[in-house]
Amino acid sequence: MRKYCSCIIAPAAVMGIMLTLYACYSIYPFGDRTIAWCDMNQQVIPFLMDFKDILSGKTNLFLNLQNAGGMSFWGVFLFFISSPFTLLVLLVSKQEIYHLVNILVLLKMMTCGFTASIFFRRRLGTLNWLQNASLSLMYAFSGYAMFYYQNHVWLDMMYLFPVLLIGLLNLAETGKPRLYILTFSAIMAVNFYLSYMVSVFLVLAAGLYLAFCTPKQTRGKVLLLFGASTFLVMLLTAVIWIPSFYQYLASARSGSLLNKLRGGNLYSQWETNASVILATGALITALILYFQSLGKSHNRKTDFLFCMILLTLIPVFIDPINKMWHTGSYQAFPVRYGYIPIFFSLILYGILLAQPRTFKSGTRIPLFLGIFSVFGVAWLAFYFIDQKYRTLTVYTRSLWCSRSEFYLVLIFSAAAAVSNYFIASLCRRNRNYEKIGSVLLCLTVFIECVFNTTVYMVSPISNASSYSSITDLAERIQDDDLYRVKTKQKYFEVNLIGALGYNSLSHYTSLTNQNFLYLMKKLGYSSYWMEVSSNGGTELSDALLGNRYTIVHSGNGEESSRIIYQNDRYAIEQNPTGLPVGVLIPDLNPAAVQKLPQSSRVGIQEFLFESIFQAKEQLFTECVPTKLDNVSITKNKIIRPNSAHPGYITYSIPVSDKTTLYFDCFYKLSNKLVEPINSSLSISMNGKVVEFDYPSQNNNAILNLGTFQNQNVDIEVEVKKDISVSSFGLSAMKNSVFQRVIHSLQSASLRQQGNSIMGTAKANSDGEYLFLPINYDAGYTAYVNDQKVPIEPVFDSMMAIKLKKGENTVSIRYIPQGFLAGMWISVIGGIACVLAARFKTQLLQKARAIEYPIQIVFSLVFACVFFMIYIFPLLVFYKK
Repeated sequence: MRKYCSCIIAPAAVMGIMLTLYACYSIYPFGDRTIAWCDMNQQVIPFLMDFKDILSGKTNLFLNLQNAGGMSFWGVFLFFISSPFTLLVLLVSKQEIYHLVNILVLLKMMTCGFTASIFFRRRLGTLNWLQNASLSLMYAFSGYAMFYYQNHVWLDMMYLFPVLLIGLLNLAETGKPRLYILTFSAIMAVNFYLSYMVSVFLVLAAGLYLAFCTPKQTRGKVLLLFGASTFLVMLLTAVIWIPSFYQYLASARSGSLLNKLRGGNLYSQWETNASVILATGALITALILYFQSLGKSHNRKTDFLFCMILLTLIPVFIDPINKMWHTGSYQAFPVRYGYIPIFFSLILYGILLAQPRTFKSGTRIPLFLGIFSVFGVAWLAFYFIDQKYRTLTVYTRSLWCSRSEFYLVLIFSAAAAVSNYFIASLCRRNRNYEKIGSVLLCLTVFIECVFNTTVYMVSPISNASSYSSITDLAERIQDDDLYRVKTKQKYFEVNLIGALGYNSLSHYTSLTNQNFLYLMKKLGYSSYWMEVSSNGGTELSDALLGNRYTIVHSGNGEESSRIIYQNDRYAIEQNPTGLPVGVLIPDLNPAAVQKLPQSSRVGIQEFLFESIFQAKEQLFTECVPTKLDNVSITKNKIIRPNSAHPGYITYSIPVSDKTTLYFDCFYKLSNKLVEPINSSLSISMNGKVVEFDYPSQNNNAILNLGTFQNQNVDIEVEVKKDISVSSFGLSAMKNSVFQRVIHSLQSASLRQQGNSIMGTAKANSDGEYLFLPINYDAGYTAYVNDQKVPIEPVFDSMMAIKLKKGENTVSIRYIPQGFLAGMWISVIGGIACVLAARFKTQLLQKARAIEYPIQIVFSLVFACVFFMIYIFPLLVFYKK
């Protein structure tokens, strides 16, 4: 163990640099600031709060009603927060999680430095401790960590990767697969999505390693061990990837692979992609030293490393290939495998740095060049931060690098690479120069680390206390019914409503169910990309979906009698017609309402009204414009005859009885990030602008313009551009009709208990249905009076359960689809691992006969993977 004591230096240095940074910028634990931004605020922190509720028994890992109206949290957990460090949420309150993420990032970066140092110590033992620590620091503070730390389980992938390589090399060189099996299983558990990229890497790396570094006589045995070990990993982790894969297939992210590959450009947004890699200057140095060594003292291992770097750099620049590395598509973070080429470049640099020395004194020019280059890197870092900081931080404001930012990153990386090159030349001259060079290398790496953190971690910092008004809303509702909470507008990240502990329709992940997303769009709730927000809809849909409470801005005119809690920024008000989740419908015909009609969004609301209440009168009435100015309205288009000027649609509505007015503009169902109709309208009411840019990402819902009585309401819609629509116009809802029918509904008494929804429902007749506004999923099983009953899908993606006359005990249990099958396969995998370990020698002896066929099979697998990743996407792209 003594020889590994030096491996503590790298994580200690990471801690020293990070804590100094935290102290200088008042970042927790030295102040209130947090480094959380982007996906960490939108997804990671809310899900850490959710997981805290799961650990405390307030909700369930399978059935999570706090997100998307009810979904499996199993896949979400394995996608975003499946890390041993996640358990630290037990030590803090929900508000303090904004501080905790600072510590989580610190601990994970320290672990990255530690595992990298272990690798370099084991595989590059000729490096001295300063060189080892320097390379490990480069990895911990690499561009991948700086650009992507907000997706904090990606740092778990980073620190597991060096251990995976150790295990893979142990398998190839000593025939011991245990570490490989354990580490690959851990990677599958940490993030099943990124495990796809690791799997692609493993096939490519195994093929090239066998070709470059493995004697022919042992290739069969190595392949046999590799294939069997990988198969055991698939068995062991089946409980992880099978249900997660089912959940991914049901998401709005899945779709036609061919269509995804046909879209976009041949070349990627290389300014961002390359910046992720080049933020670590070792890549350029490693390639220079490699080409310099050709024909001299280079070896087959460096050829292998170069080929792997090349294979993982090609997708950085060619977008169709990059998409295949990302399972077919990506929205942002386009180099999610970036730690692979970065670490391989560090290995290559380390090998060439540790090459045999000449032990000649010679000229001192390399010494002066090394010292001068370090000062040059330091000056450049200071100058860029002082004079070019705004340009350098475009990424942290937009998630994409500008061309100017890339050039600055390239210049700094090139300067660091030149310094690393001179230092490498210095280290390889004699032992005295090696010591000086190692110190200079540490200084260069220190400057690089400080530069990267100052640019990519300091620029997005914010005050954690700014979220206190949100987290303060938790546990403020005293209500034993099963209910939901919505927001009047999108005030904050949509996942935070569930994170507060409230059941909600809101959700944003790559696992958002497509049927649920499209249903919410049809019902008039705001959504875009993979995000569903709870703002929007109508009073009718809110009541039927169980939206009993609404979060609003404090002091914006709500009736004080309806407000149950408020702080300096937000208030929670009870909706006057708020029903609990689960109402009884006497005359429902599930077959007739299985699908919603192709209609306008208000027309769908009317369909809900007629189907549930069997009413003979209309609830919604379409309002006719009183004046059109430079506007032509057809069924599907809004056109301005004179496109150089805006058009105007005017409504003058005389209101006598209490009426609620709704306005809608909707194009079609999609999960696009930006819709063509966005910012097409500006809406004013009685001379006051209520929506300047409508629709928009934050608000593309049906607009509730207010409730009116005994007055004239004038509404003007400014049309800024020509648009195509499927739902457009002003509608009026008769409040007297709505109030009469909504109070006629009988509610069930339901509660969540573990992974089940349980309670009672009293039916007045046989055949009455319990309507559950929860997204339909094959994982649900329903029981009425302890007898299993079918679940009827209704209204596109909700559920109805048939009851019997009288009091019914109802239980709806949820287990993620594929979980039970995966669990049993994992059990079989565990048994297989024990048996394989016990009879390893005998099994290998008996398997010698299939070593040659195994090589043929793997050659086909390698060729297939290479074709699908590097050739197939280009063929599809060019044939579009």
